[in-house]
Amino acid sequence: MFDHMPRSMKNNLETNADIAAPAAWIGWDWADQHHDLFLEGADGKTETLRLVNRPETLHAWFQALGERFAQRTVVLCLEASRLALLPILLEYPFLELYLVNPKSMARFREVVRPSGSKNDQLDCRLACQLVKSHRELLHEFGAEDPLTQQLAQMVRCRRDLVSHRTMLANQLKGVLKLYYPLALELLQQDTTTQLAADFVLKFPSLRALQETPSHLVRRFFLGQGCRQTEGLQQRLATIATARAVSQQVHWNNPNSFMACSLAEMLKAVVARIEEAQEQIQILAQQHPNYALARSVPGAAEVLEPRLMTVLGTHPQACPSAQHLAVRDGVAPRRIQSGNSCLISRRLARPQFEHQTWIEFAKCSTLDCPWAHQFVQAKIKAGKTYYTAIRALAYKWIRILYACWKRGEAYDESRYLKALQQHSSPHRLPAAAVAGKQK
Repeated sequence: MFDHMPRSMKNNLETNADIAAPAAWIGWDWADQHHDLFLEGADGKTETLRLVNRPETLHAWFQALGERFAQRTVVLCLEASRLALLPILLEYPFLELYLVNPKSMARFREVVRPSGSKNDQLDCRLACQLVKSHRELLHEFGAEDPLTQQLAQMVRCRRDLVSHRTMLANQLKGVLKLYYPLALELLQQDTTTQLAADFVLKFPSLRALQETPSHLVRRFFLGQGCRQTEGLQQRLATIATARAVSQQVHWNNPNSFMACSLAEMLKAVVARIEEAQEQIQILAQQHPNYALARSVPGAAEVLEPRLMTVLGTHPQACPSAQHLAVRDGVAPRRIQSGNSCLISRRLARPQFEHQTWIEFAKCSTLDCPWAHQFVQAKIKAGKTYYTAIRALAYKWIRILYACWKRGEAYDESRYLKALQQHSSPHRLPAAAVAGKQK
């Protein structure tokens, strides 16, 4: 929890006295059915209460809280993983929010309860004490603008749908292996597409496929956008001589039923992914970071919106590229004690943001010569592939942060020229740089 240190520990220019005294502090412990709260006012009076987890109850309580303290600042602390409350909390501007890592809360609890005892009342009281005593060490949550929030939600939804598609595709592949392996050969082992779903629904068994005239089967594939290649012709030629795993109805019918069920779900998910991508593109074109994301090599239409959201629209929230790299879990962590010093990757990190940078770094090696050369140099130096990719992601963060702060798009030729001027070991040959500038 001390990695960011956005207040006084950051630059030693602020002190606790510089931070306006709030009207109250609240520690919040979230549960499925109810919420436990511990409130301490500026006068030292404390109270505990339990609220039912219903939107109307929570809104009524926050409205009363704002009236009670005349809209003065109220500091509220809760675990970062409990974000279901966030849309409600953001509607009340007098709240100053601190989302604390659950690991930090657990270790703070261990300080006062070494035995490991735990209950909801204790947790909300400790959350209140943590933010009251160490507010200057915590990172205040700042909401992004509505466009960025909507875009961030949509790219996460798309990512979840893609994961669901992968799960369904793997299940479908497993079922087809049991009774209909020829389907996998005709689909070239790819069961993630609309083609795979339509094929299983139209030809749910080998018998149904063989009873269909060959020219209709060929027409089906051509109608799905497949090219009439020699490979397709060879695969279609195997249909007539193919033999089923079993001729038993009690084996084929249940598996066929399951395959069709999975195909129907897969078809719906694939359609939703395409619809989500269309909405994402509409939102991305309105985003302030659109030009920057479009200028980056390797991001393409999937990763460009994700880069827009991880950067956000508040450069002041990230005072440095290092802060951004630490926030998203890309920067390595240093463990130093005495004469020993260990550097390792971060295990506690925001998964989606970290994944965005790593996936972008991998894709950039396909379209960006210096990025590819950077990774190869790290591997030759004895680093593993993913260690090299994390190092490249760290480098991209520093590059894009500078562009983001200046409000500029990324200029490949300008960066290559800078590598030449500074005699970087990762610079490209002069002829390649001249070609890029042209």
